[in-house]
This record gives sequence, C-alpha cells and structure tokens, in this order.
Amino acid sequence: MKLPTTRHAHQGEGRWGPSRTVFWLVMAMAVIILVSLHGKPGPSQRSTTVGHHDAAADVLPDFNTLAKVPPKVPVRVTRPASKDAAPADDTAASSPVDDAKSTNGKDAAADGPSENGKDYPEDENDDTASASPVPRYPPPALQRGPLFANLPYDPLVTLLVAIPTSADASEARYRSAVRATWGARLRSLRVPSLHAPAATAKLFFFIGTKGLTAPQQAALDKEAAEYGDLQFLRNVEESYEGLSRKMMAVHEWVHDNRVAYPTLRFVFKTDTDVWVQVNALLYMAETHAAEQTMLGFKYVRNVRMMKGKWANPEYSSPVYPQYMAGAGYLLSIDIASWIATNARSGWLKPLPNEDALLGIWLAGSPVKFIHSPKFKPLLDPRHPARITNLHPAVCQDDDILFHHLTPEGIRNLDQNYDECESPCAETCKQLAKERAEADAERARLVAEAEREKARKVAEARGVDIGKKVQDADAPPATPRQEPAVAVAAAADTAARGDHRAPAADAARAEP
Repeated sequence: MKLPTTRHAHQGEGRWGPSRTVFWLVMAMAVIILVSLHGKPGPSQRSTTVGHHDAAADVLPDFNTLAKVPPKVPVRVTRPASKDAAPADDTAASSPVDDAKSTNGKDAAADGPSENGKDYPEDENDDTASASPVPRYPPPALQRGPLFANLPYDPLVTLLVAIPTSADASEARYRSAVRATWGARLRSLRVPSLHAPAATAKLFFFIGTKGLTAPQQAALDKEAAEYGDLQFLRNVEESYEGLSRKMMAVHEWVHDNRVAYPTLRFVFKTDTDVWVQVNALLYMAETHAAEQTMLGFKYVRNVRMMKGKWANPEYSSPVYPQYMAGAGYLLSIDIASWIATNARSGWLKPLPNEDALLGIWLAGSPVKFIHSPKFKPLLDPRHPARITNLHPAVCQDDDILFHHLTPEGIRNLDQNYDECESPCAETCKQLAKERAEADAERARLVAEAEREKARKVAEARGVDIGKKVQDADAPPATPRQEPAVAVAAAADTAARGDHRAPAADAARAEP
C-alpha cells in the first residue's frame, strides 16, 4: 500500500519552520532592548548617593589635561560670586597657605567667573592650545572636597610625604629634627622624570586638633605660619586608639587635594622618629608603576594579638593578611582615593593597629604588595627604646629608612650622610681612613716626583746629585785642630784632673 506523500508540507516547514521563527523572535527582542536602553546615562554619568555621601562629589577632574588652560573659552556664568559664601564644610582642614598664593591669583572662595570674564584663566601667550575646556585650579566651591586646603598649584610634584604627628612637646622636637635634616633635603630635591618635566616632593605633618587647649592651638598656629607644612584635621582627636580614624582622614585629605598636583604618583606615609634617604625614595617612586601598588617592608601571616598595645579583638582571623610595616611605605595615589571614597561611604570600619588594618581593607584586591628590605622597621636589641647611635650591624649604606630614632639620632644619621653619602658611621670611618691613606700615598708620589725632577735638573747641569745627597746625609765632622793647640788642651785637661782627685779622695774618707 502506497503512503501519501508530504513533500509539499515539508517544503513549507523548511521555509517558515520553527527554527527561523525563533531566530526572528530573538532578533526582534534584541532590537526592542537596544531601543529601550538608548539615551540612558552610563554608570560614570549617574550621580549615586550612598548613605549621606554624594558620590558625584568625589569625581575628580582629568589630571592628565590639567597642564595648560586654553584661551577664549565661552563664558558660562552660573551665579555671581558671593562674599558671604560659606565653606564647603565646617570640618575643612585649615591650611597655612594663603589664598592669595594660589597659582592663578584668584580668591579660592569665589565660585563665579574669573577676572578676565571667563570660567577659566587665560594664557595669552598660548596660540596652539586646544579649544576644549579643561578643569581650572582652584576648582569651583561645589567641586571641592570637605578637606580642600587650596594649596599652590604645582605640576612637578610626583611624591607626597604624609607624617602623622601630635601637639605634644616631644613631637615638636621631632618635627624640628625632620625639617632640619632629610626634610630640608626633600624640599630642595629635583630629579629628572619620565612622568613630569621634573620630579619633586612635598612634605606635610598632620595633626588632629579636636580637644586641644587654646595654648596648644595657638602654638600650632604659630608653627604653621612659620613653616607652612602643618595640616589640621579638625574632627580628629589625637589618641593611639583613634589612629585608624586619623589615617582615614589623611587619605581623605590627599584625595581632596590631589587636584593641586596633577602629576602626583605616590604617597609616602611615615613617622616622625625616622630618617629617610630621600634620593633613593624618590627614585623608587619614579621607577614603579603608580597603579594599585604598595612598596615597603611586608609582613606576611603576622599573628593577631589579643592583649597589649596592638590588640585587635574584633578581627576574627588568627593571622592578618599581608600588610606593610607602618614605619614607612609607598602607596599609589589611586589607593589613597579608594580609601577616602569608601571611608566616606561607610564601607570601611576603623579598627586598632592601623598598619594591619590597611592590609585588611585591601585583602582580596588586585593591589600589589612589593616587599623591600630597605624599609627597615628594626630595633637595636641593646636599646629597647629609641636610638641615638645606630649599631653597625643594623645599618646598611643603601637602606632607605631607619626607625625608632631620637631627634639626636636623626641628626647623627643625616650628618653621616652629608659627610660620606651614607647614614652609617662605620662606613664614614672607613671612607675617612681610605681617604687619609690615599692622601699619604699621593704625598709620597709627589715627593718622589720632585726628587726625580731635581736629579734630572742636576744631571743636566753636570752636578753629581748622588754625592751631594750623601754629603748632606752624613753627620758633621769634628773640626780639625792644630798640633800645638791640641797639646796645650791635653795638658790643661790633665792639670784639672790632678787638682780634683785629692778632693774626691777626701770626700770618700769622711765618715
């Protein structure tokens, strides 16, 4: 029996079958999705609010384009400048830098147009500048962070040194020692750079001023006006337990003020009781990638303490993640901004032991922890307290950092470095000995050269220089006497001897 054919039915199914129907449905859905998403702002264009923090306020200008400001930018006035404009935040850190010292000479509190009638300052000598607008400095008030300090604009600063300190008298002595030694060398340092016209560094001391007495604040204000390197954290109270909150505030200050340093690459956090070899430090900051990088003396699997100064009972793990010793470490600027924005958003919790806490915050992140033994957080075993004279066993010529020093110890290491470009006293002694030996050898060679020159001159004149030298070295001869004179002298000597002999015998005969 012959079955009926379904040839035509299969042909129709092949032309409009299920596979092609699904394909066209998928295409239609894709077109609908694309149309629905068209025109929506991306993540970088949306302003998100986390808790009480406006994330849009943390969006920084393009630091790579903050080198020149183009002329003839269209005017766009938002509102006139107000003399009664309040600061962005009552907790803003005070700065010893006067507003009149800013680069463009404008009032930092004014958020209207500049004096030349434009939103940005004009460079009259720049005829090749791009017409696209770039961020100005100082930025308008609405674009400043709460800790904006209106620092002078400096496109050469690639390294920022941050030193936590306090209002104690002992810390004032340490600040004086740092300013007089490696801090002064850091201020004058200027080296070639691949990332800026030249690489320079800035140093600031950070002090929490909450709870200070009026005399303490007055003394700090005077010091800030004299040296210009103090930054005040108004909402931070000085205590060892509150050191983590203080370090969070320091990172927030760096984040808010990095706009003044468009080529800033690294932040170096250190303490007041250290000596730093700044040339090697700046070289290290110039030769490492400034993205998700930390450099220092790395601790790995350090045991969490339950008692004592460094106890951290709130952290559950028996060991800490990897972290850098707090005596001194470099961290790239993007890490400082990450800590600042997340701290303000409430995602970071301050815990004791602020060195290990930074490792806890960054655990699991792509940050590279690069270990360097040149950052030495070591103690002299003979001196459990701070050190004045460093033991030779813990001093290496190429070390970048020495910790736990007295102010006199900082000055001693710096004096050694001035004398022999090494902080180690033994190295300076050895170099001094070698210099003395070299000087003696040089003097000997000069003397030999002079004698050889004199010999050649004498030979040229026909004089026997060897005989002259031999005669000069011989002892002087006894002058020759005439025979008659000699006989008379002998007789006189015999007479004097005969006259003294009886007296000597009489003296011996007495009882």
